[in-house]
Amino acid sequence: MSQKNASIGQIIRRLRAREIAPVYALYGGDSFLEDYFMLELSQSFLQGKGVKIHLSLDQDSEEELFGELSSISMFEKKRIIIVREIKKLSSKKGRQELIQYIQAPNPQIILLIISTEYDLQNSFLKNIADHSELLDLRTPFENKMKEWVQFIINNRKINITAGAIDHYMRIYGDSIAHVINEIEKAALMLGDDEINENNIEKLDGFDRVFQMWHFQDSMGKKELQTSMEIALSLLENGTKFPQILVNLVYLYQQMLWKKMGQVKPSGYTGINKIITSNLSRYDKTYSHSELVQVIQELRKLDVLSKSTSINEISLIQPLIVKICNNQYV
Repeated sequence: MSQKNASIGQIIRRLRAREIAPVYALYGGDSFLEDYFMLELSQSFLQGKGVKIHLSLDQDSEEELFGELSSISMFEKKRIIIVREIKKLSSKKGRQELIQYIQAPNPQIILLIISTEYDLQNSFLKNIADHSELLDLRTPFENKMKEWVQFIINNRKINITAGAIDHYMRIYGDSIAHVINEIEKAALMLGDDEINENNIEKLDGFDRVFQMWHFQDSMGKKELQTSMEIALSLLENGTKFPQILVNLVYLYQQMLWKKMGQVKPSGYTGINKIITSNLSRYDKTYSHSELVQVIQELRKLDVLSKSTSINEISLIQPLIVKICNNQYV
């Protein structure tokens, strides 16, 4: 039975101490964290021997899965079996057989069951989680993301100040992978030198330009000064005014759908995982009527921008003030 309160950091420390569970359920879909966990598991369990077998039930049959789980190697090679698209295991018999295996697993096999969804309302996924070591691999909120970044750079022995980490989080914090990638690039350029706030600005290719999701986030939080700063940076660095407007529409439309209790549409939504995961936080700062007003303001500004010679900064700044201060005239 999984220990529900265990964090992925705790689980990784157990792996390093050779405390390895026979079955892991990786739910949430953050590919960077999946890869990081699988690397740690391989190093601890396989130790350079044995094999990793990848199956995906949108392509591979359940017979192949159960064949792998029941096969016995003549030389008792250790195996890690990684199974994606587990919800495609649709037959009642197949689902029962999987749960039976999880309850009495082969000690020479570690089974990783991967679902891009973290959905414990789904009875099958919950049943798997209840009998496995469950890992929450959803893209973390900002505070948890920072813990992850700190954990990984400590393991990789990168010499960096807390202030420099904050800086990379602010600029590249749309995903853990992006933050770690940029810090590792800086570490390569600086060699053994510490990465700090002073020298990162001197690195070739260092880029302080904000991204659109930063603006969506600050507006969602109604952070007036930060939103002003980011909007100005976006415009100065080549982002077109219509692009800013349409991305605000994406944000506030999703917020309005959430406020109305409607399921958000599948496919492209115009907001990334970080913004999506923060919608509940933004929701507390906006009323339903306010969101309707915001969308109306955006439409009016779209029309105005196409029929006036007023510069873009003069158009965007009053909008930011109206939204962040809830002042609609």
